[in-house]
Amino acid sequence: MASSSFQINGDRLNSTLQSTCTQWGALSTGTGMCRLTLTQEDKQVRDWLVTECKSLGCEVKVDQMGNIFAIRPGTAEDRSPIAMGSHLDTQPAGGRYDGILGVQAALEVLRTLRDNNVETYCPIALVDWTNEEGARFPGAMMASGVWSTKSSTSLDACWDVKDKEGIRMKDALDHIGYLGNTPCDYRANGFECHFELHIEQGPILEKERKSVGIVTSVQGMKWFAVRVNGVEGHSGTTLMPGRSDALVTSSRLITAVRDTALKTKLGVATVGMINSDTSSQATIPAGVNFIIDVRCSTDEMVDQLVIAMFKAFDDIVVEENNGTSYKIERSWGLPESEFHSHCIDAVRTSAVSQVGEEQIMQMKSRAGHDSAWTSRVCPTSMIFVPSKEGVSHNPNEYTSPEHCVLGAQILLGAVLIYDDKVKHGKH
Repeated sequence: MASSSFQINGDRLNSTLQSTCTQWGALSTGTGMCRLTLTQEDKQVRDWLVTECKSLGCEVKVDQMGNIFAIRPGTAEDRSPIAMGSHLDTQPAGGRYDGILGVQAALEVLRTLRDNNVETYCPIALVDWTNEEGARFPGAMMASGVWSTKSSTSLDACWDVKDKEGIRMKDALDHIGYLGNTPCDYRANGFECHFELHIEQGPILEKERKSVGIVTSVQGMKWFAVRVNGVEGHSGTTLMPGRSDALVTSSRLITAVRDTALKTKLGVATVGMINSDTSSQATIPAGVNFIIDVRCSTDEMVDQLVIAMFKAFDDIVVEENNGTSYKIERSWGLPESEFHSHCIDAVRTSAVSQVGEEQIMQMKSRAGHDSAWTSRVCPTSMIFVPSKEGVSHNPNEYTSPEHCVLGAQILLGAVLIYDDKVKHGKH
């Protein structure tokens, strides 16, 4: 079966993507999105997706973490599905393409197979992974991590995670009707392989004037929760030499995060969240919490950067010599993930058939994705299409309609190529 024999409907793909974003989660200005996981907006787009997939003849299953699996039957009754997965949740002020494109493209693949009466050997599955962003319930790629069984955070622990309003994730799942009965475990609900189309979220493809990225791995990353303790005091009556100011010490530690990453050149490190116990102008803060996000090409480099960073922290506390102290807890991590050659080859073959060798490049993902977890238990790869100016997690996030269509076409081709290999016993 020639993968290029069937063409997706590009107008339908882009129209569906934009209309569903406008209806469920659009910010009041521009094309920004706020579709936090398990909110009413997420429920509405989930309900729509389930209805669409059922209309295409798919069996729809929902697991214990709310992951949606829409499965189109194949002719082989003893094979697991070839999965196309991504996510529909966004950051609080995100865009319309991060994750969303991957699910909408998967839907378009299912529609194209239906339109052309294509019989595949393996079942073909669309997957919407829950809480990829970790924006509402802390812990990115949370549900795919549980499904893989390789995450250090268990199902019960994820269920108990609370959002800022104190709502437990399990209760949120139940409230919107997506606390499913299917085990969230690849051993009970597994795949032949997993493909994910995603925007690059970086500037490399655009800078190099390439149309497609063939993703071979995801870099390692760790998050750390830091608590800095001092002594609360009156801002007017506590003399400067006698202060134990947790916020001042925190500011130096946060600067050290940046400086250590720059100095070592091992990777990137970011503090994107900070909270003070006493947010009062007239009070010296007694306690501050912040989160560090560390990402490097390899797990070893992550550890090296972390060691250097915390050595710098120790030096700062000694220099301050004012009674402030800090504690660190590792809050989340994603090991470096290598993708499978069979999936990489399928993506490459499909991409070359569409744009030729000159328009593709092999690359590592610097952002985390659900595919990082699936790669630990089944063959996996990803397809990247360009992001304008590398912008993501931002209302200005943009990928052209042409690149959206191209990515979906390559996804279709990769799925059919892999399916043909399985049918003929080559995988």
